[in-house]
Amino acid sequence: MTSRDSFLLMWGMEAATTKRVLAAVPEKNNGWKPDPKSRSAIELTAFVAGHAFVLATILETCEFKPGPMTPPTSMKEAAGMFDAMLPRVEKALKSVDEKSWDTKIAKLFDPKGAVMQEAPLGGMAWFTLFDLIHHRGQLSTYLRPMGGKVPSIYGPSADDPGK
Repeated sequence: MTSRDSFLLMWGMEAATTKRVLAAVPEKNNGWKPDPKSRSAIELTAFVAGHAFVLATILETCEFKPGPMTPPTSMKEAAGMFDAMLPRVEKALKSVDEKSWDTKIAKLFDPKGAVMQEAPLGGMAWFTLFDLIHHRGQLSTYLRPMGGKVPSIYGPSADDPGK
């Protein structure tokens, strides 16, 4: 199995898990945050959901430059952003050949336009997936304090016995 094949498999599993976590974020208290330095629940939900757009853009253009974004007005809207991008991500993943996956250089820019990260396209895709998983984990810690239930992520939770 190639790195690209492994990524396709992992992306499918992690996207499904991300959908469960996004769906579990309660609409109430969307301004809640565990600390003044933390993102609010709606900000973090939108950030997690935005990773699908970032991945699709990187796969299509070999770069991502952050720009202004209209923030979602609800948790449901934020989760919908992720769902809406999944077909685009899948199409982009399937259109990348092995040689490009391993050799084409992708760049991630910071908000000021400087290169923040540079790696082969496949490496940048894995980086984006790992960043999604990291921030999804942060979001999962918001759920119970907000009055929600933690879904099964990598196994049962106290709220969800899993499949």
